[in-house]
Amino acid sequence: TVHTVANRLKMGIMQQQPSIRNTNTRKETKQITHKDIVESQNPLNMNPKAKAVNFPQGTNVHMDKRIYVVSSLFAGIGSGTVASVICAPLDLIRTRMQVLGGLTIAKPGSAGGAGAVASELPSESIYQTLQTIVKKDGVKGCFRGLSATMLTVPAFWGMYFPLYEECKSHLHELYNDKNEHDHFVHMTSAVLAGGISDFTCNPMFVIRTRMQTEALHMSFNSTNEIRKPLSIARTAKSLYSEAGFFVFWRGLTASLMGLSHVAIQFPVYEWLKAEARKRNDDNVENPLDLLLASGMSKVCATTLAYPHEVIRSRMMDARGNKSVNVLSTSRTIVRNEGYRGLYKGLNVALIRVVPNCCITFMTYEMLLRWCRGRLID
Repeated sequence: TVHTVANRLKMGIMQQQPSIRNTNTRKETKQITHKDIVESQNPLNMNPKAKAVNFPQGTNVHMDKRIYVVSSLFAGIGSGTVASVICAPLDLIRTRMQVLGGLTIAKPGSAGGAGAVASELPSESIYQTLQTIVKKDGVKGCFRGLSATMLTVPAFWGMYFPLYEECKSHLHELYNDKNEHDHFVHMTSAVLAGGISDFTCNPMFVIRTRMQTEALHMSFNSTNEIRKPLSIARTAKSLYSEAGFFVFWRGLTASLMGLSHVAIQFPVYEWLKAEARKRNDDNVENPLDLLLASGMSKVCATTLAYPHEVIRSRMMDARGNKSVNVLSTSRTIVRNEGYRGLYKGLNVALIRVVPNCCITFMTYEMLLRWCRGRLID
C-alpha cells in the first residue's frame, strides 16, 4: 500500500542519516592527529595550517599552552646545565684570555719590570693557558666558577627560551603568520628575550667572571698565597663592599650591545631549520640538522659580534670603585693592544661556543619534544 511504501522510505532515510554523520565524523577525526595538536601549540612551528587545526571537543587549548611553556622552561634549564658542565674548562680559558690584556698593561712599572710581570701570566695559547691553570690550581682549577655557572647559565636559558617562544607566538599573531615577516619576528623575539634575560642574570654573570679570574689576579700580584676559591656568597659580598650595589650590573651595557649577536644567530638558525624541514618527509628536523643549524648560525654571529664579549669581560673584571663604561674600555683596549685586542680569545671562543651552542640547542629541542609528548599524552 501507499502507507507501507512511505513508511519503508522513511525508515531507510533514518537509517542512512547516522551513517552520513559517522562518515563526516571520521573524516574530521582523520584530520586531527597527535602531531597536529602538538604543532599547533608550538610557536616554533607556528604557521597558518597549524592555527587552522580544529581541536576535538574537550581539548583545553590554554592548558596545552601552559604545558608548552613549562616544557620550554624545563628544556632550557636542562640544556643549560648539560652545556655548562661539558664546556666549563673552555669557558674559563676564554674568560681568562679576554681579561689577560688588561692585566698585562695595568702595571707596567711594577717591581721586576713589565716583562717580568707578563712572563708570569699565562700565554695567549689555548694549550699554555690550560697548562698554567692545571699547574697552579690542579684539575679542579679548570672548573673554577662552575658553581656560579651552574646557577647562571641554566637560569639564563630557562628564562630565554620561553620568552623567545612567547614573543614569536604573539608576533606571528600580529602579522597573521605571513611568511615574509619571519626574519623580523625571529630577530625581534631574540632581542627582546635576550634583553630581559641579560638584565635579570647580569649579577650572576659578574660573580662568575670574578670567580673565574681570581687566580689570574693572584698571579698578576705575584703572590704565592694559596687561597681557597671564594664561594658565591663571599664573592658577592666582596663585590658589594668594593663598589656598591650597582657593581652587579657592570658590563650590562656591553651585554645589551651584544644583542646584535642573537639578532644574527636566531634568524639564521630558524632559516636553516626551515630549510632542513623542507628536505625531510616528516617535516621534522633530525639531530644532525639541529647540530648543523646551531653550529653554522653560531659561527656567523660570534665572528661578527665578538668585540662586545671582550669589552664586557673587561668591564665585569674591573677592580675597585672606579667608573667603567663601554667607550672608555674600548678606547683603552685599542690604545694599548690595537684593534686585534677586541678579538682577543676569539679562537678559543669559536672552539668553545660552537660545541656549547650545538649541545645547548640540540638538547633543548630534544628535551622540548620529549616533554611535550609526555605531558600531552
